[in-house]
Amino acid sequence: MKLKKHFLVILLSVFFSTNTFSKEPIKSCDELLSDNQYEDALKTKKSEFISTFCHGKVNLRLKNFDEAINNFKLADKLSKSDTDHFMADLLLGMTLKEAKRLDDALLHFKNSYSHVKVNKLFKRLYLVEMGETLILLSKHEEAANVFLEAYTLTANDEERAANLDRAAFAYALLKNYTKAIEYELKANLAFDRTGLLGEYAESGINLALYYLEANDLASSERTLLKLEKFSRENGGMYYLAKVLFTQSKYYKKKSNIDLSKSKLDEANKIANDIGAEDLKTLFSTI
Repeated sequence: MKLKKHFLVILLSVFFSTNTFSKEPIKSCDELLSDNQYEDALKTKKSEFISTFCHGKVNLRLKNFDEAINNFKLADKLSKSDTDHFMADLLLGMTLKEAKRLDDALLHFKNSYSHVKVNKLFKRLYLVEMGETLILLSKHEEAANVFLEAYTLTANDEERAANLDRAAFAYALLKNYTKAIEYELKANLAFDRTGLLGEYAESGINLALYYLEANDLASSERTLLKLEKFSRENGGMYYLAKVLFTQSKYYKKKSNIDLSKSKLDEANKIANDIGAEDLKTLFSTI
């Protein structure tokens, strides 16, 4: 599944876009980061939590992992609230993960999680990052269990859907398609309730693929036909192309080569028309 914007990204955006601490007339580090002016962002002073944290985000974006780790450690020391502390600490763990220091990242997330007492939001975020790290370590069953634990801490349908979707993905990696279907179906229903059309379509495509892997061809076809109708009616050309591509795989499995090629040709035409380079790359794999 193509990962949608993680709730953490949204949280970070809201938290810092509404910052009122800076009184400097020049652009702040976060403003420069938003404008992709990384070198100028790193020239700003690191005298308080927000600016130091921003330097960490810039260095993480630039893959300067050692510098980012030092920035987040310093930001943690400068934090004056639990939220500041958890932000810096969480990003420190994410930097370790991005630096491929997966064992260190997992240990960091587990240790940090054990120290969170009552903050459900950050307990869930630590669990989510723990689960993603476990997937990278190929510890898929443990990852599935962690995502389901995170599910118990969710506050809304979007969070519930995201955690169920990742649990389903972990089970699919284990080739336990019965469990993958169970949790993706629940995720799809939750995404439907959120009104997030792209996420709903993406989840539905995953569900169809899990049905296909489980040789439940009737359910896979029914799901894909429903998604094709949904995409055409809602003008979702990007996801229509992905649905058609998945239908191509479905018909190929049924040995209907002509129809498989027809669906793939239509998917490629849409990808070319909308300039979706990622879809062109994906479609070349069939």
